[in-house]
Amino acid sequence: MARANINKSTIGVVLAGGRSRRMGRDKALLTHPECGSFLEHAEALLRALPLAQVVTSGARPGGIEDLVPERGPLGGLYSVALATGAEAALVIPVDMPLLRRAHLAELLVQGQSIGGPCYFENCFFPLWLPLNHPCLDYLCRAVAGSAHNSVGALLRHLGAESISLKSAGGWHRNINTPADYLGLTVPDNLSENRYLREH
Repeated sequence: MARANINKSTIGVVLAGGRSRRMGRDKALLTHPECGSFLEHAEALLRALPLAQVVTSGARPGGIEDLVPERGPLGGLYSVALATGAEAALVIPVDMPLLRRAHLAELLVQGQSIGGPCYFENCFFPLWLPLNHPCLDYLCRAVAGSAHNSVGALLRHLGAESISLKSAGGWHRNINTPADYLGLTVPDNLSENRYLREH
């Protein structure tokens, strides 16, 4: 995979501001199959790439808290954009534990080549998003309630490009419920599986 020559003001963003209602506990703190937590794994993925900095969206230590609460991913992106002044962002959710560096590196290359927002087919995340005026304007209106508050609506408005998947498998799988988490059948998350069965 060619190394992306990314503008120095491109940042990595982990979206970790959700309430994890379906999981019943903070998904960011779940033990990752490889090591650490879901959040630590996501941050490490982004730090392995040529990005100016890596930030976490959400009301947690070191995170960027939403300026307007209860606005979902777009509220998080709006707050991150204002706090960092970045020109573009590679955005991943905290609940996609099977995501790999190669997928993100490919998206960075494609995003820079296209010059506009892009994502893999059928998956709005991971996402390469230029934080330019059209994007910021839509985010502002979505947070204010005058534009549809959804990632899909944002991408349609910006004319985002869908990139064909080159690798099969469940790497784009989100972990939203205890059943999803139990489906990550790896030896070193047995203690977490036991906890979920008992609660």
